[in-house]
Amino acid sequence: MAAHYRLCGIMATARLTCLRSLWVTLCVLTVTQPATAQTLRGRVHVDDGDSLTVNGRQVRLFGVDAFEYRQTCGRMKCGQAALQHLRQLVKGQSVACVRQDIDAYGRVVAVCRLSDGRDLGREMVRSGYAVAYRRYSTRYVADEVAAKKAKAGAWAHGFRRPSDYRRSH
Repeated sequence: MAAHYRLCGIMATARLTCLRSLWVTLCVLTVTQPATAQTLRGRVHVDDGDSLTVNGRQVRLFGVDAFEYRQTCGRMKCGQAALQHLRQLVKGQSVACVRQDIDAYGRVVAVCRLSDGRDLGREMVRSGYAVAYRRYSTRYVADEVAAKKAKAGAWAHGFRRPSDYRRSH
C-alpha cells in the first residue's frame, strides 16, 4: 500500500510539473506570438476625420486623433475640413485595414492603407487634419512634427488638440 501512495505521489508530482510546464509554454506563446491580424478590405464610407465604415464594420484609424466635427481652429472649421480631407483621400479607392485592437465602442482600431499603398493615418497627420495620438502610439509623431513645421492644415491657424476639445465639450 505504501508503494502505491509513493507511486501516486510521484505521478501526481509529475503530472503537476507537466501541467505547470504546459501553462508556462502557453503563456510565453501568447505573449510572444502576434495575434492573427484581421484585415478588412473593400469600399469605405467616411464617418469623420478618423473613423470609417468598411463593408459595414466601423473602423477607427490607429494612432491618430482628428479634429472633432464641430471643432474650429482659429477661423478654420478644422473638424469639417478633416472630414472632407479624408473623404477626398478615399474617393474612388478601396482600403485595406489591418486590425490593431478593438476600442471601448466596439470599433476596430486599424492601420488603413489605400489601394495605392498610402497610409490614411499618416496622410491625415501630414496634411495637418489630425494629430498623432501619443496616448496610444508614437507611429505618426514624426509626421506631426513635419506638418507643424510646414504649417499644414490646422497648424497654420492654431488649435486645441482634439482630446482637449472633447474633454471640454
